[in-house]
Amino acid sequence: MKFPDKKDLTAKDILFYVCVILLGLLALNIVLRMLPPAIFLFLILAPPIFVLADAQERRVNRPVLWATFALFTNVFGLVVYLLVRPEQPSVQTCKSCGGILEDKFCNCPWCGEKVDRPLEKCPGCGEEVKKGWKFCPNCNYNLNQPVQEQAKTVTTA
Repeated sequence: MKFPDKKDLTAKDILFYVCVILLGLLALNIVLRMLPPAIFLFLILAPPIFVLADAQERRVNRPVLWATFALFTNVFGLVVYLLVRPEQPSVQTCKSCGGILEDKFCNCPWCGEKVDRPLEKCPGCGEEVKKGWKFCPNCNYNLNQPVQEQAKTVTTA
């Protein structure tokens, strides 16, 4: 925008520029009045939104409850959540294509690759067991022992 020389300024031009400056100051005043509530709202809502998104990504139990806790306790709730959350997200990905897999999938829905699952059936009775169990709840089979050692203990007993 090119401003006219002092000689070419008329009262109408001066009045126009004064109005533009006043409207600019009015807009700045409105923005500055809205800025503190906006910052306050951001500081109130940022921790629960982060907690909800992170808890869903890490598959933490009851992510909405954690977000509600962070909403009412704000930074304290955020710190508590950060201390008790799991270190790594528990999202399993396909080795072949990198697609996200759910626990119940036997094959990748994106590429069809078979999903390798850890011990799913008890070697002793064939019933389903969960990862991390030490003994089968049905036949008391020691799931931590290799199969050969287990066979030796069964034959000696």
